[in-house]
Amino acid sequence: MKRLFIAVDIDDATREQIGRISADLRTPLEKYAKASWVRPDRMHLTLHFFGSADATVEQRVRAALASPIPEPPFDITFDGVGFFPEHGSPRVLWVGVRDGAEPLRRVHKNVVGPLARLDVFTPHLTLARLRNRVPRAKFAQIAGIPVSAGPSRIDRVTLYESRLSPAGPAYVPLAAAPLTP
Repeated sequence: MKRLFIAVDIDDATREQIGRISADLRTPLEKYAKASWVRPDRMHLTLHFFGSADATVEQRVRAALASPIPEPPFDITFDGVGFFPEHGSPRVLWVGVRDGAEPLRRVHKNVVGPLARLDVFTPHLTLARLRNRVPRAKFAQIAGIPVSAGPSRIDRVTLYESRLSPAGPAYVPLAAAPLTP
């Protein structure tokens, strides 16, 4: 069994911008919560997380990525921070996608639709996972902080294996499909 997910990657310059945003948010967030922060070199936009998947699932995903995806390459920009879940104690701090959200949703539907039950897809990039329960009201100030990053060109979708270790996850690319008009 492998831990698999499908994602689109952002460029290094945008990762660096989002890394600075993440660093700026650490102090106000960690006044209230313990968090596991995503390192900039591991930042990506997950389209679907399969979790522990057997060889049959991996083969289905590889087959889905064997042909180009019928969506032209596009740019995304990031704007605003928020938390998941929408109600109750926040568990994930994220930065949202401003420009490029609709093409990203189409790519999600094209790739994930045939492979898994389509759930609600909210384009976002995870900055941190909160490890303790804290009332949502404590984070109102953080959610209002204006942030902006990008643009970053999206031109392919990649199947990754997530290998867990004490040093954090390592993401190994297994297959990729280009976006094409």
